[in-house]
Amino acid sequence: MDRTSRLSRALAARVCCCAALLVPWSGVQAQQELADAERPRGWSNTTDIGVSATSGNSETETLSLHSLLEWRTERAGFRLKLDGTRSNTADDRFRIVDPGFSWEPGAQPPTATTTLVDPDNEPDTEKYYAEVRFERSIAKRPLLRPGELSWHAGASWDRNRDAGIAKRLMAFAGIGNNWWHREDLKFQTSFSLSWTRREEVTPDPEKDDRFAGLRFNWLYENRWGRNVVYHNDWRFNFNLGDFSDYSSAMTNSLTVPMTRRLSLRVSLQWLYNSLPAFESIDVVAEVVIVDPDGIPGSGDELFETVESAGVKLDLGSVQERKEKLDTVFTTSLAIRF
Repeated sequence: MDRTSRLSRALAARVCCCAALLVPWSGVQAQQELADAERPRGWSNTTDIGVSATSGNSETETLSLHSLLEWRTERAGFRLKLDGTRSNTADDRFRIVDPGFSWEPGAQPPTATTTLVDPDNEPDTEKYYAEVRFERSIAKRPLLRPGELSWHAGASWDRNRDAGIAKRLMAFAGIGNNWWHREDLKFQTSFSLSWTRREEVTPDPEKDDRFAGLRFNWLYENRWGRNVVYHNDWRFNFNLGDFSDYSSAMTNSLTVPMTRRLSLRVSLQWLYNSLPAFESIDVVAEVVIVDPDGIPGSGDELFETVESAGVKLDLGSVQERKEKLDTVFTTSLAIRF
């Protein structure tokens, strides 16, 4: 019994010693993490650039740019985000008959000289987004401290003519929460009241041009191992006057550093509109002439639609909504300053 008591007391003493050593160590770790969160960052910038070009039988030029400029002090932060994609494409070459040649209607055109026309590059895809945002902690504590509430205000502008959006301006203000801020894990959410003014390429009488809304946004970053960083940025806004009218934009990216300043990044963006813009679509019929009595010019000839090998007739246009979802995949070189 005495031996058991001595062993128990010895084990308890060792546990207490270990605890005495671990508690200060864990306290130092916690203080270090808090110090990292409280340390002012000043100015920082990350810019992604992606370029693609072809020449010869095809002429295309594509430029993608993503830039995030941040300024942060102990209790406040400022963010300027720029995102853009522009693609220029040239139409196929063709030959045009030189002026000065003439022939009778219905006759075979004469042998004529022609000139090769090589069209210039013209914008094929244009997608731009810009956002400015200021945030500040509500209490007199560091903004990046885990669990810290903050208020924010900002505005965004975007254009995506392929999706039918000529321009869209949004102002927002609300509160946010910083859930985690560690070297390997960052997560922040925010809720805002928003006001939106939009102009679409084709006017839509079924949608409001101006409306008040509710906006939700999160920023998530997770480090996978030592060299891969996963980033997720999601924003969601819906019309308080029409719950069926909402939009969502989510960007997923993986970043692999190559040097201290340079990284390789691949990203996939989903752009969703529940009520897409209208577009004018041509209605075309491919027809052949049917003569029931076989007597040309008797007046009973009819047009009959066929699948192919007919004559194309333009029957006007109709209004239809565009696709709800757009996806954008990019690979780029990220430069950090």
